[in-house]
Amino acid sequence: MKKFLLATILISLTSLNANEVLVAKDSITLSLKENNLLSSEEKALIAIESDNYVYIESVINQGLLSPKTFVDGKPLIIHAAILNKPEMILLLASYGAMIIDPICEEGKNIMEYAQENNSYLAQAQIIVIRA
Repeated sequence: MKKFLLATILISLTSLNANEVLVAKDSITLSLKENNLLSSEEKALIAIESDNYVYIESVINQGLLSPKTFVDGKPLIIHAAILNKPEMILLLASYGAMIIDPICEEGKNIMEYAQENNSYLAQAQIIVIRA
């Protein structure tokens, strides 16, 4: 039985077209290149979404990003409120992101975004920080 499975695998591997192998390799390379081309702001948004506190803290400490950085017209802390990330809101606030009430380019504040997106945990965190 083992020999049969091994033979089947070998036949399927050798029957692959060379172009199919190159496409797979190129797509992997392409995704790695695209990841390296991301700006620090885009990487920060990904870090907020994936709860990568270490990355956010390191780029702020290294001076690569300000806690008040705007991405797509909104400060990072508003993105955290939209995504309902209360711990990220607290982290950004501890670095000064809420010294002045964060407002987007449209004039909406952080609480309005949290309410619009039903981000209840974010709303609670904003209330605690403001208290």
